[in-house]
Amino acid sequence: MRRRKSVVPVVEVAGENGTARLGDRVILGIAVAVLLGVAAAAAYVSYHHFYALAIDLGERHDMAVLYPAMSDGVIVMASLVMVYCSRRKLHVPVLAWVALAGGGVVTLIANVANGWGGGTGSRLLSALAPVAFVGAYELLMWLVRTSRKAADKVMVAPADDHVCHPVEPVTVSVPVLPVDRFEAARLTYEESLQPGNKRVGRRALANRWGIEIREAEEIIADVDRERSPSAMPTVSGTADLETAVAAVNGSRPTDTEARA
Repeated sequence: MRRRKSVVPVVEVAGENGTARLGDRVILGIAVAVLLGVAAAAAYVSYHHFYALAIDLGERHDMAVLYPAMSDGVIVMASLVMVYCSRRKLHVPVLAWVALAGGGVVTLIANVANGWGGGTGSRLLSALAPVAFVGAYELLMWLVRTSRKAADKVMVAPADDHVCHPVEPVTVSVPVLPVDRFEAARLTYEESLQPGNKRVGRRALANRWGIEIREAEEIIADVDRERSPSAMPTVSGTADLETAVAAVNGSRPTDTEARA
């Protein structure tokens, strides 16, 4: 029998040994901490520059507090939408890019305008806060996106390196259940004729299944006739025909049929 083989591809998670992965985690953790600190400091400075500009332009205090929150909030929301699309492998909407660019430009203009009266140095110093905030926050989002992609990356071995596991053929044996004691006796006798088994006699067969010795002899004769080279005997009458058909079908003729 030809043996079938199933090919199982070897799938490994991308990455090196445990020391390298631990080093990557440490670097990532330090980078995230630094970026969070820079983004928080830049957001604080940018917020107060924007707030001071709004006060100088005559806005009320409660209104001036909200302007920098709206500008920086648009930047944060646009970046989060980009990260979400990257994680879900979706196309980044144009509105997210427009909102990110618009929020960054508005924040930059507001900070530069706040330091405009102090000369070139003051203008450059005021522009540093929004640039640092946007840059640090976008770098943080880039780390989130790339770390997610690295975790999901897998390496599949080439087809030549696949491991073949032989599959052994499985043979299922379905037992044949006899319909009555005569059929059970017939199956018992047929099984005793298999190589390596001891041939059962008529008396043992009759005692085992509670039939008469005469009935056991008939069963043995039927099986022997089927196994003989001439399985189909010559019949000349109706009674002989019924006996031959019974022998071929493996059924036992009734007493009425036998007397007939």
